[in-house]
This record gives sequence, C-alpha cells and structure tokens, in this order.
Amino acid sequence: RTRGDVALRSYEDDPELLIHVPFTVAVKISSLIIVGEPGGPAPAHVRAFVNQDGIDFSDVAGLKPVQEWDLAEGAAELEYPTLRAKFQNVSSITLHVTRNHGGEADPCATYIRYIAFKGEGTANRRGIVDAVYELRPVPKSTGVPGESLGAQGF
Repeated sequence: RTRGDVALRSYEDDPELLIHVPFTVAVKISSLIIVGEPGGPAPAHVRAFVNQDGIDFSDVAGLKPVQEWDLAEGAAELEYPTLRAKFQNVSSITLHVTRNHGGEADPCATYIRYIAFKGEGTANRRGIVDAVYELRPVPKSTGVPGESLGAQGF
C-alpha cells in the first residue's frame, strides 16, 4: 500500500494541499483513509468538496465543504467515516488539506503517503442520455410487419 520513497508534498513553507480525485463511475464513499509522514508533518485538518470540478485555492476559501475532519497525529492508518447521505453519487472529490501537525508557528510542507476511499461503485455512468420518447408511435417507423395501418386495421 505505502511505498517509502513516494509521497505527495506541498510547497516547503506552505502546509496547504488541494487534491482532486475523479472517478470513472459514480461512487458511494463511506470512509476516508489518509496516511501522512511517520514522525513528520502529516495532515491535521482536511475539508472535502464533492462533485466540484475545476476548483482552486481561491475558490475553496469561499466554498462550504461537505465534511471536515481533524486527523489524529502520529496515527499509522485510521479510517475516518463520512456523512453517508452527503457522499452518494460522487463523480469526483476534492480534498483540501488546510494545516499539518508541523505547527502553526513554523509552517512546513505537508507529506501524504497514502489516500484511500472506502465505499462502492454504483455502476451508473454520468453522461448525456440519448433517448427518444414517442407519445403516439408512427406505424411506419415501428418495423413490425402488418402494422402499416396502425390501430385502424383490426
């Protein structure tokens, strides 16, 4: 799961990170797992935004998150439950790490080793639905033999 040589890292003197995760099908997310740097500046506070594509740091300041978590310090792998009703039919999620356990007085980079989402796929693909609805079918377009007269032919 976690490789010691791979980490997601913010800028040196800025603990904030913005992580956008798109899903190929809509999902129901039941919990979140974030593993930070062992003994280092792991994330301390995370905000989640659901189905908000294209947001950046200037946008997240004015947006209300769907849920926020205060993460435990020094924990290897904890599961943080979501508000299930708010994490239904999720096509993308954006996580905003606002601060880390490095301290407010001396800001430093945030390190994340592993992010996981637990839940289930709904198998519903988002996209344009191309459907034709007919109130009164046109007999010629049905393709059924002998139906050329429609209801009048019985």
